[in-house]
Amino acid sequence: MVRFLPILLALALASPAVNAQGMYRSVMPDGKIVYSDKPPPGAKESTKLNLAPLNVAKPPPAPDTPQKPAPADAMPVDKMAAVSAARQRLEAAQKALADGREQREGDRIGVAKGGAGTSRLSESYLERVKSLEDNVAAAQQQLDAAQRAATGR
Repeated sequence: MVRFLPILLALALASPAVNAQGMYRSVMPDGKIVYSDKPPPGAKESTKLNLAPLNVAKPPPAPDTPQKPAPADAMPVDKMAAVSAARQRLEAAQKALADGREQREGDRIGVAKGGAGTSRLSESYLERVKSLEDNVAAAQQQLDAAQRAATGR
């Protein structure tokens, strides 16, 4: 029963009628917590919960209400989201590059004439790092483009 309490609570909170009436959190004498639309009899303690209405949209402004102009430096939400997403892609590419630069088994090849302990980086390592550097450069270009589009510059 305890496993289903969060599900039952979510269903109860989703109901507009329950939300309009209010919800109570009650502690029963045995210590169990019960959520309901009215305090159950015999509850040791009951507290009314102040819940915000769910899925209620803000009404549009009245036609005669003048709209405030957006500040000159304000950017639309979709452009802000594009900049944020581009920034996250750049950060992910930079992290991948840092991780990719760490040498793994097989990234170094021994050199026969170099003596003991002489080796060089393998082609696969160099290609991996080059590809990751290209990804960082492309992500930086995308971020720059998103910022230009957002600011109109």
